[in-house]
Amino acid sequence: MKKIYLLFTLALCIISCQTPVEEGLLSVEDVVATLQKTLIMAQPGDHIKLPAGTFEFKRSISLNDTPDIAITGAGKGKTILSFKGQIEGAEGILVKNVNGIRLEGFTVVDSKGDAIKTQDCKNVIFRDIETTWTTGKLATNGAYGLYPVSSTNVLMEDCEASYAMDAGIYVGQSNNVVVRNNYVHHNVAGLEIENTRVGEVYGNRAHDNTAGMLIFDMPDLPQLNGDKIKFYDNYMENNNGENFAPKGMIVSTLPPGTGMNIMAHSNIEIYNNTIKNHKTVGVMVNSWMITGQSYESEGYDPYCTNVYIHDNKFEGNEGVTDLTTDSGKLIASSFGDEAFDIMIDGIFKPGEPNSYCFQNNGDVKFVNLNAHMGVSPADFKKNASRDMSAFDCTLPDFDTSDHNSWLAAR
Repeated sequence: MKKIYLLFTLALCIISCQTPVEEGLLSVEDVVATLQKTLIMAQPGDHIKLPAGTFEFKRSISLNDTPDIAITGAGKGKTILSFKGQIEGAEGILVKNVNGIRLEGFTVVDSKGDAIKTQDCKNVIFRDIETTWTTGKLATNGAYGLYPVSSTNVLMEDCEASYAMDAGIYVGQSNNVVVRNNYVHHNVAGLEIENTRVGEVYGNRAHDNTAGMLIFDMPDLPQLNGDKIKFYDNYMENNNGENFAPKGMIVSTLPPGTGMNIMAHSNIEIYNNTIKNHKTVGVMVNSWMITGQSYESEGYDPYCTNVYIHDNKFEGNEGVTDLTTDSGKLIASSFGDEAFDIMIDGIFKPGEPNSYCFQNNGDVKFVNLNAHMGVSPADFKKNASRDMSAFDCTLPDFDTSDHNSWLAAR
């Protein structure tokens, strides 16, 4: 009887002392086999938790339509989703038409195309996410690491992206965005804001990309004419990496050694940034017209307007200019191995007064290419101006606070 009692007590102890299974946590053995099914079956409000470990996927992972979903891991570098053997799908992870998506605490490596893409979503959070390609700088890598597009209310923070053959972090055709405290390195473009309206980009670090950070507005896309972007407290250093983008892409024209490039965007304020050790240019501001490419969008504005660059620290931006791109060759042919802190193409919106203002940036090296008068090296040599006095002005502040109410709840 005593023996039976002891066995019964031991059985109760084993049952009661077992560590409870965390709700929503997939087992290590089941992640690859069940993650996609779990997302298909997900209900609004579900929190799907991924354990630590490396998991090999052969197909894209997707989530469509179901609102208020969280997918979290044990932390970047701890939960690793590998697509090195991917045989199907254009992305690693694709999230479409979801109102309320939080992606947090995991790494995606070696996807066939873009690593993580959210499209037509609202209330999007990327937090503590990493994307990379472990094979190094290859034109066959995916274009984008973290890629929210056509989305509203986007927060991206504490993420890391490397070795994308276009942009490590790319926020495109979106509205009301905050991109903060991220780290981008060894991409063609480190961090890019494109055709996006109302955003703040701050506390980010970019080094060893071809170009550190971009603000572009492109033609022939569903959302045109980006507007109201503030870049501040960012650190751009030594973005002199080779340009490994496939020929024909706009970013393939970026000359290595570019800290920041602003193209065809309106209402931009750049302040309190550190931009140092670039061998071509610290900040380039240009119109779409200098690309020499046509466009079909009737409503597209190809000019930069209301660009205010002030109170930044420029340091050590000096040659030798890289000659591996046509734009780099053009600059070198015009100015030798002289690099600049601020360069503008000088193609301004017809019929409008100057709306570029540069103040309190220290003793910067400046050049206006006056490219409206010609774009050959001989033209630049003859027409370029180093006189910045016409741009010694201020611009009124613009409001980017639309995101505050949404962010307050996150």
